[in-house]
Amino acid sequence: MTTNDVIDEIISGVGDLPELAQQAQSWAMNNLWWVATCALVIALVIAIVVGSAQRLMSRSTLGNRTAFEVLPTNGFDPALEDVLRFAKQIARAQRSTSRWALPARGTAMRVRLMSVGGPLTLRVEGPARATTVLRHQGYAQCELRAVTGQESKPERPKIRLGVHNDSTGASTAAA
Repeated sequence: MTTNDVIDEIISGVGDLPELAQQAQSWAMNNLWWVATCALVIALVIAIVVGSAQRLMSRSTLGNRTAFEVLPTNGFDPALEDVLRFAKQIARAQRSTSRWALPARGTAMRVRLMSVGGPLTLRVEGPARATTVLRHQGYAQCELRAVTGQESKPERPKIRLGVHNDSTGASTAAA
């Protein structure tokens, strides 16, 4: 077989392409519901696999988080620049832990304003990999304290609707 024969076969094959394309189009239109069903199933499987992979990858990061409390002094009155600097540090802490392999769910920073039987405190939580960035205090008139043990997970408030205690201490249903 010579080069000319190969070129002639390619040219004759190219001449058949419009007919083959027409046959493929008519088959797809006749079997459109099969094609759509298969495409939907494939898209759902991909979505489930990607979601499961993200959950598995973020599980270890969510389980290994650190928290710091920022305790203000009596004369605490931050300027706008101090607040913006603190917000920038939190954004930098999240960027320092964000990688392409980790989903954003595992690298999220959490800022809580809390008051448990005392003055208002600010709690900053993030992944353990961001500990060094979180330790850099953003406010000059505040004490930074690491939260450990049972303090790291604050209790959720218990809200009871329709039940109140009267002066005798007995529970009665609200009318």
